[in-house]
Amino acid sequence: MKNYDELADKLETEIDARVEYECEHEDAGEGYAHLFREGDWTYYNGLERFIEWLTEIRGKEAVIDIATSLEDEILDWCTMESGHIFSGGTDKNKFVVGSFAVGEVESQFDLPSLIELLECTEEECKEFIAIALEDNRFCLHKDGAGILSYSSTDTVWRGVIDLDWVNDRLES
Repeated sequence: MKNYDELADKLETEIDARVEYECEHEDAGEGYAHLFREGDWTYYNGLERFIEWLTEIRGKEAVIDIATSLEDEILDWCTMESGHIFSGGTDKNKFVVGSFAVGEVESQFDLPSLIELLECTEEECKEFIAIALEDNRFCLHKDGAGILSYSSTDTVWRGVIDLDWVNDRLES
């Protein structure tokens, strides 16, 4: 078998790239956007929180009417931003519609894709898998002839509405 550490470095680099994608790439964040409509907005008192935020920003001027008129649009037009579970967002000009923790990123590597990634033979790949499953460097689980990788993360995807967006809607 080729040098185990060299192969392990290749696998770790690929796992890291997949975690980075799930935690930072806009497409991955957009995958959470539908959850606001599926209960998060209602469960976490979205309209009440939006009214409070608008009141802080704009004062009492017709805030309830404004919030109610924009409620449906908010759920369609919020922007997803990556953050950390311990940072709730400090920008007063942004309203947090909701947030979802990524928690864990699972990556599947079937045998053919692992052979291609590691640039090795099937026999070398099987030997690598046997050793890697015991290596504390990874959190791996056997999956047929391949493996599943698990990576924990503190990343959160937040849906936010910017004050400029609210003002644009009110002007139109």
